[in-house]
Amino acid sequence: MVDGSPTCGSSYVYDGTFSGVTMPGRGVAAEALHHHGIPVFPHHQLEQAAAALAELERRSR
Repeated sequence: MVDGSPTCGSSYVYDGTFSGVTMPGRGVAAEALHHHGIPVFPHHQLEQAAAALAELERRSR
């Protein structure tokens, strides 16, 4: 997910005014995934995402 995106932002999104102002929150898709219990990570947290995936895989064995 790419932070800032109104669809994919996982920790902040642009406020929609096209002025570059951001606000805390999730984009539409990120929020839907989160609502269904699917962890969402921004692109700069790939190590955390990989660790979460490894943990899920470990639990499913």
